[in-house]
Amino acid sequence: MLFLDFLSCRQCRMTRKHKIFETTTIKGTLISIFALFLLLSCEPNKKDLIGNLTTKEKEIIELKSFFNSIVPEGYSVFIEFKNKEEIDLWVFDGEKNSFGEITAMFMQWSINPYDYKEETPIPHDSTKWAPKTKSLELVKQKLKWTDDTFREIKEMLDNANCISIKNGDPTKIGFARRGLGKYSYLIFGSSISDSLKTEYNNNCTHIFYSDKVILEWGGGAIGSQCFPCK
Repeated sequence: MLFLDFLSCRQCRMTRKHKIFETTTIKGTLISIFALFLLLSCEPNKKDLIGNLTTKEKEIIELKSFFNSIVPEGYSVFIEFKNKEEIDLWVFDGEKNSFGEITAMFMQWSINPYDYKEETPIPHDSTKWAPKTKSLELVKQKLKWTDDTFREIKEMLDNANCISIKNGDPTKIGFARRGLGKYSYLIFGSSISDSLKTEYNNNCTHIFYSDKVILEWGGGAIGSQCFPCK
């Protein structure tokens, strides 16, 4: 009886391992197929990035001006809309933590800014890299933003046919994602100096486009780190 129980347990373990192996294999296959699809597909590409800038230049400049005007001095804000009710939002206030390092004030992925559930900090959030707060209400108070602010940002991004923006000089405006990577524009407030032209014009992650615009490709965690489908 004990021997039969042993065989039964051993068989269960082998079945579980087999299922885990199958699941891992399926995930690996799907990732490989996805990677192959990205290699074979060239949409969107650099041509689309430039074409959008050509047709939407006015809207892109208006987006840049508007967003910089609504971010208070001393703050750095990145926002990306996944859809009309889902965003990534990172906010930095320039203050240093007890380790003398600048960390995020707020950093959350895939949240609904109109129906955000305030999260309670967990123990490991006391690390030096942890954002200072998970309260979106506090962030909105600091930035003087309302729900209508998010709606206006979304509207202006849509008008520019873009998905994200980060204030500053240069202002970074995300055009579109390709897999985990993203095409973006770096838009400067004045003509780019010769030293910056040399720094940015590496024909890999950055390409010089005009006196005030640099094209950027960020490859993400996997995939090409240089402009794909040139």
